[in-house]
Parts: sequence; structure tokens; C-alpha cells
Amino acid sequence: MKSIIQLTLALGVLLFSGLTFAKGVMVDDPYVRAIPPGQTISAAFMMLKNDSDKVIDLIKATSDSAKNVELHEHVHEDGMMKMRQISKISVAPKGDTALKPGGYHIMLIGLVKHIQPKDVITINLEFSDGSKQEIRAEVKKIMMGMMKGKMSMKKGMKFKQHANPMPNLMAVFKMMGDQLDLTDEQKSKLKAGIAERSPKVNELYASIKNLEKEIYEATLNSESLNKIDQLADKLMQARLALIKGKAGCRESAKEVLNDKQFQKVVELYRANRMPKPTKMDAVQAKAKLMKHVNPLPNLMQVVKKRADQLNLSKQQATDLKKWRDERGPVTQKLATTIVKLEVELLEAALNNEPVAKIDQLADSIMQSRVKMIRGKTLCRDNMKRILDNKQYAKVIALYKKM
Repeated sequence: MKSIIQLTLALGVLLFSGLTFAKGVMVDDPYVRAIPPGQTISAAFMMLKNDSDKVIDLIKATSDSAKNVELHEHVHEDGMMKMRQISKISVAPKGDTALKPGGYHIMLIGLVKHIQPKDVITINLEFSDGSKQEIRAEVKKIMMGMMKGKMSMKKGMKFKQHANPMPNLMAVFKMMGDQLDLTDEQKSKLKAGIAERSPKVNELYASIKNLEKEIYEATLNSESLNKIDQLADKLMQARLALIKGKAGCRESAKEVLNDKQFQKVVELYRANRMPKPTKMDAVQAKAKLMKHVNPLPNLMQVVKKRADQLNLSKQQATDLKKWRDERGPVTQKLATTIVKLEVELLEAALNNEPVAKIDQLADSIMQSRVKMIRGKTLCRDNMKRILDNKQYAKVIALYKKM
């Protein structure tokens, strides 16, 4: 009899290892996202199923594995996905609610130790009907198919890194504020500062994105060098305003925080928010670099890859190659300079350099970026001089198909 009971219990554990019940709520397939070494923030996902006849809300989550646990959702706002904390996650009667990447989720902030695949995290859930339950969530790598809901948010984050070389310290306050020992007054001031500056910052991001698109289209539509210069000037003014705005954010934070707290913000940013290098070959790295520093279409790419479709004369092929060989090293050096200056700017902001130093670096970056745009426009005009109208039209048509 004893062995039968033990066998029955064992079967129960196996059958329900992925299912946990709390009166009317069932939790199915809980798991936690694996994170790279050095990061201290992750998220938990699961399916909540409500078998009762009334709405039940998940109102709180805690875990011994993290210093702070919050309920979050992703929302589409200002043309991009943003994450925000919420007070509850509702489950409809006889319905279910998915906690998944790109949607509702449970944030685990300030992990007490590094987690890796196959680890098990214990999370305690509290529901509006008074029920509580403890779940055990396995740490898993989230594959691309599971990450579709996050793609637009990632795209937005990448564009922000592209548009803004300054450190986003406000993200630290939003995501890891519990690690700063902030007073209520400090929290209030920081929250007010973020609310005040966010609309202007988002407006600048949108302006930079639109101006880069205008320059791109103006180049393809054979607009004059003067027109492109005007757009480039507007673009650089928007980029400068964004850097100055971020420098202002840093100064405002320094006024609210004490020296120890500000240094902690910098440490948390370096550990969790610094752009991570990605592995890629030389060709991929060069393409990524040029995409970052040059908003114009790379028409020379067509000449290199589709020359057989252009019916070039021997003299045209020679002239194009000579121009490419002359301008290639100059362009590459300028691109490298821009990235080097942006790294210096990032470090200057984190190392508490004065605003005057940041302004000086920002001006140097914008001068180099204007040179890049003008140089690429001259490349386009030189190509138009070497090719006849039909060949150049073919270059544009082929580029649009690439």
C-alpha cells in the first residue's frame, strides 16, 4: 500500500510539474529568460488560466532570487514599444492571459546571483481573490521565434543608440532604482524630471529619424547638393540638441543624487546598459559602421556588385574604380573617427567630465558627420558625371531592388 501511495504521489508530481493551481487560477509553463554574464535583470513568463466565474488579478510577485519584482507590460507609444510597470494583470472568467516576451511579464530586478539555463527560480504569486502560490520557473534561452513580440522594441532601442551616443542614465532609474537607496523626495524629483524631458527627447528622436529618411530620399531623387546640405544641417542640429538634452539630464540627476548614488548609477549603467559588442566578420562590421555614420544610400555598392548590368565602357569602369580607390580610405577613416569620438563622448559623460567637454566632443562629431554626408553626395554627383542618364537610372533601379 505504501509503495502504491508513493507511486501515485510521484505520478502527480510528474503530471503537474508544469501546472500550478491557486483556486481559480492555473499557472502553466513558467520560465525565466537566461541573461548574459554581468546583467542583473531578467523576466519571468507563464500562462495564467482562470477556471472561475469572475475576474481574478495577479496583483503581486516576489522572489528570493531578486531584490525587486515588478509586474510589467509593453505598450506601443510614440512609434515604438515601451515597457512600464503596472499594478495588476487581469485574467478573464473562464479565460487565460499570457505572460510572454513583448507583452505582460514579471520583471526580476537586481538578481542576487547570475542565472543560467537549467537553473530554477522560485517566484511567489498573489492574486486578488486572496490566494497565493509558489511556482518554480526554469531558466531558459529564449529563441528568435519566442522573441517576435520584442522586435519592434529592440528596433527602437537600436535606433536610440544610433541617434544618441550619450549614456541613457534615466533607464537606470526606471529599471534599477531600487538599488540606489532613493528617498521619496528623490524619487519624486527624478520622476518629475523624466516626465518633463521625455516628450522633447522623443520629439528629437522622431526628427532625426525623419530627417535621415529625407536625406536618403533626396539622394535617390537627384536633389541638389545644396538641398542635401540644408537637410544635413537640420539633422546635425537635432543630434546636437539630443546630446545637450541628455547632458542636461545628467546634470539634473547629479543635483538630485548624492555622490555615492550617482556613482552607483554609473556602475549599474556600465554593468547592464552599455552597448555590447557583437561577433561579426569584417564585411558585416564595415557595413554596420557605414550604416551608422552615413544616412545616404550606398550607390557604389551597385557598381561593385551589379556592374555587369550597367553596360559600362572600359573608360567608365576605370574612372569609377579610380574614384572608389581614392575615396574609400578617406570615407573609412572618417567613419572610424566618428565612432571613436562617440565612444569618447560616452566615457566623458560617465566619467563626470564638464558639460563644456561634452559640447566640444559633440561639435567634433557633427562636423565629421557633415563631412561624411557631403562626401557621399559628391560621390553620387561624380557617378552621375561618369555615367550617362540611362546607366545612372539603372543604378537607382538596381539599388532599390537590393
